[in-house]
Amino acid sequence: MKATLCIDDAVGEHRRALLDSEGRPFRLEIERWSERGRRAKLDEVWWGRVKARMPGNRGWFVDLGLEADGVIEPTRAAAVTEGALLAVRVKSEAWADKGPLVSLADMSPTAPKPDGPSRHAAAKDDPFLRGVEIIATVTGADARRDVDAAVEEAQQRIHVLHGGGDIAIDATRGMTVIDVDSGSRASGADAEAFALDLNRAAADEAARQLALRGAGGLVAIDFVGMQAAKSQRAVVEAFRKSLAARLGRTSEVLDMSQLGVCEAAIARRIRPVRAALAAPAAEREALDALRAIETVGWAARAARIHARVSAQAAQWLELDPVGWKDQLANRIGARWTIEAGARALGNPEVPGNPEVWSA
Repeated sequence: MKATLCIDDAVGEHRRALLDSEGRPFRLEIERWSERGRRAKLDEVWWGRVKARMPGNRGWFVDLGLEADGVIEPTRAAAVTEGALLAVRVKSEAWADKGPLVSLADMSPTAPKPDGPSRHAAAKDDPFLRGVEIIATVTGADARRDVDAAVEEAQQRIHVLHGGGDIAIDATRGMTVIDVDSGSRASGADAEAFALDLNRAAADEAARQLALRGAGGLVAIDFVGMQAAKSQRAVVEAFRKSLAARLGRTSEVLDMSQLGVCEAAIARRIRPVRAALAAPAAEREALDALRAIETVGWAARAARIHARVSAQAAQWLELDPVGWKDQLANRIGARWTIEAGARALGNPEVPGNPEVWSA
């Protein structure tokens, strides 16, 4: 699949997005500077210390030297014993309250071992770009605009389809549910053709949204009812192909049920976008403020820039845990003022939306 890569390396947070041939985002990656080296990323190799068996003999907990222990699935390998230091490969990144899923990595028996858990090597190829051909790379203000739009889109519930109608996406603890609605879409005399056309558009949009959000686990799509088995198979196949193209890998997609529901199981690999955005509230507001200051600095190259944030965000910025001050000064010059105080919306003591302007 051909794609445009948008890279937005804002002060405090690195973001990337992939756009399809129509300019629509279908993959999104977000990493805060404060996370670098502190989380296990897909296909990386780590040295981990086996801690203990999981309840029900469902595998082992592995200490990777990170906040959350990794989990290695049940295996007959004799090397998996309590206290052993093993080389493991990350199969699935941590998300919600679950640690990363790992498997035994191929490692020479003579390879030197570190004293304790640590990262051994990055992924051989970039998982984010897997299965796509990059035809253009965009940076700077244009990339920021497109990446910001992708982030906003990934958090929306309703998505309008080309030609009318929409899909609604609801993520629960156990699965993701997508409902297809015809809405104001113009219908013709042939109800079957109308439903087929609508459902094909919905299948493509559902696949794009699932990939964009980094969704995994069970998915159920409630399509508009169709009578012909041929039509049902065509919609399922359209969803299957679109999902594989946007994820860069195949997923298990079942045939449509008699009730018009298509079920799929998407293997979890990367952490969902909602988890990537779930920074501590003060840090999240501070990063949003830095991003806005940099953006305003690009547009108003000679102006003084002002920001108003909550007391908690101001404290995080003053402590400067990620070295943002020098980086921002190098990019736009040291021409900003940040104050803690009352904003247009919200309690001045509670993190929320920062206010940034130039003068």
